[in-house]
Amino acid sequence: MKVFNCIMGIFSLFAAFYCFFMPGVSTLMTAGWIVTALLGVIGFCGIFEYARNKKDKKQMVNGTIGLILAIGAAVLSTVAMFDVTLRATFDLIVVVIFALWLVLSGVDSTVESFTKKKNGNKNWWLTLILGILLILMGMYAGTHLIYATMTLGYVMGFGLTFYGVRLICSVFEKN
Repeated sequence: MKVFNCIMGIFSLFAAFYCFFMPGVSTLMTAGWIVTALLGVIGFCGIFEYARNKKDKKQMVNGTIGLILAIGAAVLSTVAMFDVTLRATFDLIVVVIFALWLVLSGVDSTVESFTKKKNGNKNWWLTLILGILLILMGMYAGTHLIYATMTLGYVMGFGLTFYGVRLICSVFEKN
């Protein structure tokens, strides 16, 4: 799973880079596809890891949730391409899906940090800090939709940066 985490972390950082340097309309136009690709790869990686390992059912649950959210984001993004009047509404829904994923990932990281602390891992605090940042970023994006859409590139960029850093840091953690 560490290889998948590293790949997803790098992918998230590239998506964050795009969001930071192409804020505004271009990010709003591609927000659905960025979220769809990210959640789709997360879903496939989780299911693949479960199929390979069959020990950690959490991977299967995370993968399934990721794929369901990716399919929802893909459907909304596809419909938005054909009906311009609904595009803003659908893009807001995709931002809510992304915010929900950030909160769920942050809660998962926070719970994982306490497990690591119990097991004596010295880097548990980094997982805790990044988990809390993910939760806060997801809550901000989900509760300030109007402001989030005005600054969508930066909101998604920060969210993807925290998520990418969290995934890359997980590569160096001991189980």
